[in-house]
Amino acid sequence: MAARLIRIVLASLLALAILLVGGASLALLAFNPNAFKSVLIGAVGQRYHRQLVLTGRLQLRLFPPFTLQTGPMRLSATDGHTPFAQATDMRLHLDPLALLRRRVVIDGIELDAPRLQLRRDAAGKWNFSDLLTAPTSAVPSLAIHSLSVHGGDIALSDDTQDLDGRLSGVDAEASGIGLSGWHAVSLRGRAVLSKPSADTQFNLRGQLHVDPDGTASLRNLLLRSDGSLLGGARMLANLHADLHWTPPPSRSLQVRNLQLRTQGRMHDGQPLQIQVTEPLLDWSDTWTRASVLQAQALIGAAPATLRVRLRGGPVNGPGADLVVSALHLDVERAGPRPLDLRLRLGAHLNLPAGSAIIDSVDGHGAWGLPAHAWQAHGQGSYGAEQGLELKLQGAFAGAPMRVDARCDMKHWQLQAQAWGGALQARGAVPRGGRQATLHATLQHASLSQMLQTLFGAAAMDGNADLQADLAWNPTGGQAWYQGAGSLSAKVHGGHLLGVDLRGAPITGDAASAPARTQPSSAFTQLDAELAVTPGLARLRELQLRTAHGNWAGSGSVDLASQRLNLWLHPAAAAGHATQPADWLNIGGTPASPRFAWQASAPADPASAPGYKPK
Repeated sequence: MAARLIRIVLASLLALAILLVGGASLALLAFNPNAFKSVLIGAVGQRYHRQLVLTGRLQLRLFPPFTLQTGPMRLSATDGHTPFAQATDMRLHLDPLALLRRRVVIDGIELDAPRLQLRRDAAGKWNFSDLLTAPTSAVPSLAIHSLSVHGGDIALSDDTQDLDGRLSGVDAEASGIGLSGWHAVSLRGRAVLSKPSADTQFNLRGQLHVDPDGTASLRNLLLRSDGSLLGGARMLANLHADLHWTPPPSRSLQVRNLQLRTQGRMHDGQPLQIQVTEPLLDWSDTWTRASVLQAQALIGAAPATLRVRLRGGPVNGPGADLVVSALHLDVERAGPRPLDLRLRLGAHLNLPAGSAIIDSVDGHGAWGLPAHAWQAHGQGSYGAEQGLELKLQGAFAGAPMRVDARCDMKHWQLQAQAWGGALQARGAVPRGGRQATLHATLQHASLSQMLQTLFGAAAMDGNADLQADLAWNPTGGQAWYQGAGSLSAKVHGGHLLGVDLRGAPITGDAASAPARTQPSSAFTQLDAELAVTPGLARLRELQLRTAHGNWAGSGSVDLASQRLNLWLHPAAAAGHATQPADWLNIGGTPASPRFAWQASAPADPASAPGYKPK
């Protein structure tokens, strides 16, 4: 992303310099710049269909050596009125001996506080593309040896890449333009983007070599950024590489010795480290060659650090049918919730069309304590219009598994066999400030299998129908449990494990309750509805029907820590009138609940059965 922004900035600044210097050269040759001011403005309007405004006088100064100073300038877009560029001043340091030979040689161009509006439409055309075309024969031969920009401000909008933002405080230095050999180049500033989200300081340094045909090489490239980037709240990134670019018609790009290292913290405060190495990438319109790609990421703090490793290549083939024989992805976590995931992918890529046929996906893994193993294989495809589609089948926790998934730039949907039931889910992809959403239903599933998978233990069993409707903003660093929405569950023919509700006295002190020796309580139906607010799920309603009576419930669940604070109370016990009775508090976690009886209502009225939140 940063390299593409820098490429756009350099191209636009060079285009602006070519326009102004090329037009001004007519005046310089006569050594009377202001006599040709109207000619320059007219030439810009006729050649580029843009309005050029020079509010000051053009001045030719001997000190600094032979410098043309234009003063404030404004340049419109091709419609003649939309602002494109302006600067408080531009100074051209000239070679006087070259002027006598009817050549304009610029030893240096300085722009003070330039302001540019750069836009690319849906057809892929930039609003400065016309400035890069060859000048007319009326313009004398032109050479520019250096470019210097101080305090620039550049607004960016790219409809083809969903890019929107601004570069501020831009300082740029480029020497040796048009000369043989290697010369220093630098670019620094601040990038604040809304799409994709980023707010970072950047600094680029390297050595540039440009041939007369437009072929450009950049060696010893060092790009450093510091700020909000790559999904992190504070990230420090360093990129090293050597680049070689050949312009059309034989367009190609070579990247050698690429190394990317970044570290910092994500929006939730968890540490993040990323490292990528690619010794060789050689791309053209017709052929692609790459060596072995190695990438690694460490997410989160010990002991729950998530380690992600990616390895691919080498590949060598035509861009329209590039075969990737094996791409390996390993995900591991050794902490309190162990995870071991291994994926291998083979595909045929069509780079010009931006599509792929996924020939094979093979994976296996395990997570949780005790470990829940799964394995799957399948095929899929990817295209710019239809997005990613995958069809997998295999086994999960010893039961057959089948998954059909689809995801495009805006939405995703999933159909699967899970926990013995049917899972259907859909949602929105959070891009450009949009919220992430989840709408999911799970029917006829084994509640004990699901709880075992999610928490490593099951305190309930039964046949469950579940529904979830949630929305949250992950671009602001929110996890799903920091969103809002609702959860509901219906469970038939199950057991509440670890407590015997039949032992609860209908009247009297909890201490006088008979001994509870039964390990579980059977129920015919459980109905629950929860309202989700950031970090908390509060029961709107809970009804538990048993052969010995019905129970009502209330309370809340802390979603981040998974701590329970639930209460049960007899609603209509069989053979008894409704009267004061014991309260059952359920604490702990879903994996390890704790039960406690007490004779009085909970101190928090919001935890009492029948409480209706406003």
